[in-house]
Amino acid sequence: MKNRENMRRAPGLMICRRPVRNAVFVLSCVGAFILGCLLTMMSVDPMSCDIYQCTEKIKHTAPEDTNSWLGSWDRYGKVAEKSVFLIIVILSAPGNIEQRNVMRQTWLSEEKSDTHHFFVIGTSSLSPDVNSSLQVEQKRYGDLLLLHNIVDSYQALTKKLLASFVYVHYSIRFRFLLKCDDDTYVQLPQLHKELKNVPYKQRLYWGFFDGRATIEKSGPWKEKDYILCDRYLPYALGGGYVVSSDVATFVATNSKYLKIYKNEDTSLGTWLAPLDLHRVHDPRFDTEYKSRGCNNKYIVTHKQSTIHMREKFSSLKTTNLLCRDQFQVRKSYLYNWNVPPSQCCVRNNTSVP
Repeated sequence: MKNRENMRRAPGLMICRRPVRNAVFVLSCVGAFILGCLLTMMSVDPMSCDIYQCTEKIKHTAPEDTNSWLGSWDRYGKVAEKSVFLIIVILSAPGNIEQRNVMRQTWLSEEKSDTHHFFVIGTSSLSPDVNSSLQVEQKRYGDLLLLHNIVDSYQALTKKLLASFVYVHYSIRFRFLLKCDDDTYVQLPQLHKELKNVPYKQRLYWGFFDGRATIEKSGPWKEKDYILCDRYLPYALGGGYVVSSDVATFVATNSKYLKIYKNEDTSLGTWLAPLDLHRVHDPRFDTEYKSRGCNNKYIVTHKQSTIHMREKFSSLKTTNLLCRDQFQVRKSYLYNWNVPPSQCCVRNNTSVP
């Protein structure tokens, strides 16, 4: 009887063993396939890499943690939580106290009650003497925006600009923002009047534009990570430009996503490139890397020494004209928005200021 029962069970046992063997075989094949895929992905094939390796291969640096330097400032401000018409952001270096004082004594002295300014300075790693001097200056004038987590240098200009936009967005209600440098002279009453009558209260990006500037490949402004185009996207030159509050808000609220480039003006132009803005090219903004001369129509003039600032201020007070003698050292241009950016800007008209 036992033999018969064993005989009856034998076929069943054989039937059960076959699926087990088949399952083991299938699992072995799947495991070998997965292992092969992993080995392939880990190979040195230049077309296979993780996100960080691929990023390195296209020479694109990983996103910078802006939290390490954004949002750290010191300002004994007069305008916190106050509504103003125009806020003026002036990028300045720690040691440029003479330039700041001359600006306070000349064109900044014509600020209206609805206009306020501050000088933006990085204070990380400053010597005790320089830091002490800035504290004295701050207590006297109260117009310094001191960024404690930024080492002040030419390479930090974009960080200073971005931190400024974040600060004004969260601290001040304003209609327009003028950005300039501590070697810029502004006909402030004229600018104020123009802004009161400007047809664009929002989406305004106003200055002297360039669209054919090639990417810097060497020197202090070398851009190794500008991979969007072989030229900088159209931008208003950094000697002075105006944006409306909604544009500044866009930059501030998206600050952690924005790529930091060497030049602050090209950075802003790149950040704003996808936006539907009123880009207003105005030759009255003499804001290139060197001044085009002196013209009574100029609203903003870049690359001015303290002597030039005093001369212009004195001339305006005595003659109501910016220039005692008008002159032009290089031609200007009107931006042609109907052609590719590389063809935008031809200096062929001497009548353009």
